[in-house]
Amino acid sequence: MTTKPPEVLLIEDDEPLAGILSAHLQAHHFRVTIARTAESAQSALAAGLHPDVILLDINLPGETGWSVVRGDALAVAGRPPVVVASAMAVSPARLREFGIAGYLPKPFALDTLRSTIERVLRKEPTES
Repeated sequence: MTTKPPEVLLIEDDEPLAGILSAHLQAHHFRVTIARTAESAQSALAAGLHPDVILLDINLPGETGWSVVRGDALAVAGRPPVVVASAMAVSPARLREFGIAGYLPKPFALDTLRSTIERVLRKEPTES
């Protein structure tokens, strides 16, 4: 029996960085969908994208990454775990407030990215 590779929704406006992260994750058997803005990510989620995990930049053109975790589209997608990857410092209280599963301050090593995503995917879902 084959299992499908985990799907990552990568929300990142820096095109070269998004390409590097996507290529690395794909080389390690992840499926990756890239959204360059919070609005396009919300549209993809609302249209039926159900990623296993979301890798979220906070500083985006237009709406910020926080709008993704506050928006209805995340609930429509089944509330997948969110890992924030940002050059902006984020307080632990803010991460808890939004139920963020992981935090990667930029810059980070690609191995750290992968191990963080794998750790988040291994966690058992908890009831709120």
